[in-house]
Amino acid sequence: MSESRWVPGLRFGPEFDPEQYELLEFHHRGGEAEVWRAVRTGHNGIRELVAAKIMLERDPSEVRRWLGRWDDVSHNAHRLGVTDLVVPSFLLGPSPHRPGAAPSGGLLGYQISPWVDGVPLHTWARTQRGGPAAVAEVLGRLCRIVDELHRKRWVHRDISPANVLVDAQGQVKLIDLTFLAPLDHTLTVAVFTPGHVPPEAEQVGGFPTTAKDLFAVGTLARTLLLPDHGRLDHRLAAEQARAELLAAGYAEELAHWACEPLAREPDRRPAPLGPWVARGRELLRAHRPVARTAGLAVLPDRAGRPLVVTGGADGTALAGPGRTNHRLPAGQGPGVVRELATGWAGRQGELVVCAEDRTGTLWVGTAAGWWEAARGVSGLAGAVNSAGELTVWTAAAGALRSYRWAPGLTLTGQEHPGCPADRVLAAEEERPGAWLVLLEHQERVLGWRPGSGEPPVPLGPPGALRAGALARTSAGPQAATLRADGSAQLHTLGAAGPAAEIGDGEPSLGIAMVGHRGGPTVALAGAGGVRLRLPPGGASRRPRWWRPTLRPATRVALAMGDDWRLCLAAVVEGELQVWQEDAAYRWQAVELPE
Repeated sequence: MSESRWVPGLRFGPEFDPEQYELLEFHHRGGEAEVWRAVRTGHNGIRELVAAKIMLERDPSEVRRWLGRWDDVSHNAHRLGVTDLVVPSFLLGPSPHRPGAAPSGGLLGYQISPWVDGVPLHTWARTQRGGPAAVAEVLGRLCRIVDELHRKRWVHRDISPANVLVDAQGQVKLIDLTFLAPLDHTLTVAVFTPGHVPPEAEQVGGFPTTAKDLFAVGTLARTLLLPDHGRLDHRLAAEQARAELLAAGYAEELAHWACEPLAREPDRRPAPLGPWVARGRELLRAHRPVARTAGLAVLPDRAGRPLVVTGGADGTALAGPGRTNHRLPAGQGPGVVRELATGWAGRQGELVVCAEDRTGTLWVGTAAGWWEAARGVSGLAGAVNSAGELTVWTAAAGALRSYRWAPGLTLTGQEHPGCPADRVLAAEEERPGAWLVLLEHQERVLGWRPGSGEPPVPLGPPGALRAGALARTSAGPQAATLRADGSAQLHTLGAAGPAAEIGDGEPSLGIAMVGHRGGPTVALAGAGGVRLRLPPGGASRRPRWWRPTLRPATRVALAMGDDWRLCLAAVVEGELQVWQEDAAYRWQAVELPE
């Protein structure tokens, strides 16, 4: 509540009824106002939830000018009758005060709107679970409101994620009509919301245009498709958004479509928006995004040099100093990769690459080439076991399955009854032939030891998950989970008590973990760069943090070599970067050969 100058329980209202409204909850502070959830008690005793936008104290004449503008907005919006446009009412009254107390200070302007039980569009985009189809529906509903407004020759002029509310059913409301204007009236004030205005700036004395709203819809389409990305540079909006969409795995056709409203030339933006969003709806419904680098694995070779295997929209690739004496499997393999598991199999250490493609097909690749192992799989994790066999784990048809391969042996598959599985997150061999698998079922994270006769162990509360990792430590096996909201937790299997939060409140997009000296080492990737959580050192009992880069990162991988040195790989702003410990266990950047 420290961001607000008021507290819940204060009352306000018009001069003739100054306690008609009660403040309930502060929401946010904008450029010219604070927004609160409030309740109005009518003279008949009926209580009604409202959104109250309280204009910050100004010169009295300026307050009255704003109130006059708001009255015009309310009158015009009611007259337009645009569906799902939330029309406010306005009042002038004393500042919020304690019940029964005499108000102090001058009069304030209040904009009162019906309460919409929804969240801002950017919040909905980060938490929604309906996928691209749900995004298409929300975008379509927004475009319908904007088209209806434009057909009546009016423009909103301040479309932004905070002014578009989405409820649990995906219904959309467009709010904050402060700058609503007709196309044939000159502007008395210009509006600039960073990240959501076009290159051409509004001019006081000029006329508003629909092109500004069209551009803002384009920025919101980007928000829906890339909810974790930062502000858009309006000067290079189309170029920036296209590069981001392609890097995130969206197809060229879909990226081109999404950038049409962001065109630098106003006349090239699609108008009306209906046909444009209809094309996008079909593209989104048929699309499963795969990032340019969706799968990432790092494994040191026998000389200790890091070899990095990547998989994504362009298939698989090798990078790093360790690639000199190795090559990827030849022949036709997976075209678009979603998950990777790799290892050195057999006595000679032959590179084996297992990949899940965008259709859910499991591929296994060796020096002899690629072949299909299974279809309909979800999630992939594994490692070379004590016998030199690469064992990978995946989920198919709601069950857990494993596949083993070693040089000179046929690929063998096995189904493991006893624990339903929707997706495999991680797997670790605890002792020869005994595995621990981290999996997801109905939005629950479960740790399970196949063949042990023990039931699966739930980890943490239910909720959407991004990724997970496992590691063996001196304290027993530990699991790291990354939730859809970007929070990361560290669980000790078999230990009582809640999991430890390990992200320090900074949202993450990727996670990796390895058991190492003194405890687990955890790597996190996010908008704030790459963070490495190292075990306590010296006399300190607190984990240490190291940041090799502050540039935004999306994927991260960790591995330990035969000499106990760690290797770290990350996708940083679309580029691969690698670090490795030296002989004194000091981290050094690794130069990647061209």
